[in-house]
Amino acid sequence: MIKLVILDVDGVMTDGKKYYDRDGNVVIKNFCDKDWTAIKRLRAIGIDVLFITGDPYNEMILSNRNRPTIVNRGEGVHRDKINFLPQALEEYNCTADEVVYFGDDLFDYKIMEGVGYAYCVNDSPRSLQDISVPLHCNGGENAIMYFVEELEDRALIPRKDAQEVMDKIYELDLKEKF
Repeated sequence: MIKLVILDVDGVMTDGKKYYDRDGNVVIKNFCDKDWTAIKRLRAIGIDVLFITGDPYNEMILSNRNRPTIVNRGEGVHRDKINFLPQALEEYNCTADEVVYFGDDLFDYKIMEGVGYAYCVNDSPRSLQDISVPLHCNGGENAIMYFVEELEDRALIPRKDAQEVMDKIYELDLKEKF
């Protein structure tokens, strides 16, 4: 059974496009609301959700939603996401076999190999699709919603009564800033 879901952001929760101002700052990304609900569904049934992202813009978005996030700043050299896995396993008291990772790009390759279950979006590079379960949706197209349903279908997470889950989701909504 899954105890921890680790999610990439850009290219999974978004379509991977960024809109910049004249100074080169990211000003807009598109997120799907059904994905935020899907994340709350996971939390409502007791599955922890952690984000790993390389973009500080996402840190602010996730902070507003009270979501734990590792921002991979790289210190001049990109640090591979697999380097953050031991910290996550310790913090969430689980083994790699109890972790599922959902990503979309080559930066996700090693961590996908290091966890029990790996998923990617349909528009991921072939090399990622070869080591994970590709879903039939692209990034930013309710990918997390489809991902949660896939986990339920494969009995990797429990399927709960919708009303019971909704009661917990309403409680979680009160803790978010928007």
